[in-house]
Amino acid sequence: MIVSHEHRFIFIKTRKTAGTSIEISLSKYCGPNDIITPIAEVDEKIRESLGHKGPQNYKINETKLLNNLFLILGFKSKEHYNHSPAKLIRERIGISYFNSYFKFCVVRNPWDRVVSLYYWRLNRPNAKLPKNTSLADFIKKSKTNELTDSHIYTIDQMSVIDRFIKYENLNMELNKCLNEIGFDDIELPNAKSGTRNIKSHYSLLYDDASIRKIADICSWEIEKFGYEFDDRRE
Repeated sequence: MIVSHEHRFIFIKTRKTAGTSIEISLSKYCGPNDIITPIAEVDEKIRESLGHKGPQNYKINETKLLNNLFLILGFKSKEHYNHSPAKLIRERIGISYFNSYFKFCVVRNPWDRVVSLYYWRLNRPNAKLPKNTSLADFIKKSKTNELTDSHIYTIDQMSVIDRFIKYENLNMELNKCLNEIGFDDIELPNAKSGTRNIKSHYSLLYDDASIRKIADICSWEIEKFGYEFDDRRE
């Protein structure tokens, strides 16, 4: 997540939509008072190598007394985090800033996105998902909010986003969006790659029950953005 007070925009980070790569690129535009949330160490090294700003201003300002009390009790202070939902961002930065800033995020075909999430959970460093877990099992065992992103960019089931960018047309739509708010085209670094090592079409991993479950859980996204299940099974 990035909140730029200098340029009056909020990038709300959805999952498995090149969000980390976008954060890295956007951080070069950030001013000293802008909020940049931390990303994984390997991705921070990419950001550092490009000379962009790293994490800053992501700790929630509390009184000194309260911060000291947190330390004594062994609690962590509140922090903005990368996949913060819109409702929490609004609560923490204030409704006037939130409502007046330009807000954008990336969306992706949910059946494809869930496959990407599955491989990330299966193959990422320190993965806890057993290697023999099938996509169907992953979908069955996952909580609803792990399989849909709509709660990240809606409040009370209403969209709060000014511009949705489709992952399927990422470079074109992202640069068009950035041009309209005064930035030049960007070239995205290749962050968080390599976990989806099987490049077969997403539909080949699905059974009928899993297709229906994603259709039900992600119905808001599917209807809003016109996504369909591209069935290439025989």
